[in-house]
Amino acid sequence: MALTSFREMWTTFIIVGVLMFAMIAFIATSQIDNGVENTILENPLINSTFNKLGQNLTILENNTQTQRGAFESEIPSPGFPSLIIFAIVGVTQKFTGLLIGVYNIFIVLPSSILGVSQVVTSAISSILIVSLVLLGWRVYRIGS
Repeated sequence: MALTSFREMWTTFIIVGVLMFAMIAFIATSQIDNGVENTILENPLINSTFNKLGQNLTILENNTQTQRGAFESEIPSPGFPSLIIFAIVGVTQKFTGLLIGVYNIFIVLPSSILGVSQVVTSAISSILIVSLVLLGWRVYRIGS
């Protein structure tokens, strides 16, 4: 059985995400250049998904800049446990935002483009989440 490394998995996710954006950008550019009346960007499902994705990325960028400014300006208190707790909470919030963005790119956007119903999307998401939890448990079990 071949196992993949963490780096290879994230590299694959990034490549697939970039290719999806490139594909949609190519379709939109081709339609605009050829004078198509109803472009793919005028589709309400795709348009709302891209707008939500853009808003999430903008909010994530603003939060990151705010956290960076707060991190650079804050003087740490002498209590070591409080420093660890605040660091864990901040990282967890940012990682959650990142996961939501990845979920929107890989699950919400393709299901909107393909017109998949919410029931099927929820079932696939449930299977994916359970698989990821079991995979995490297996990695933990193998590592210990």
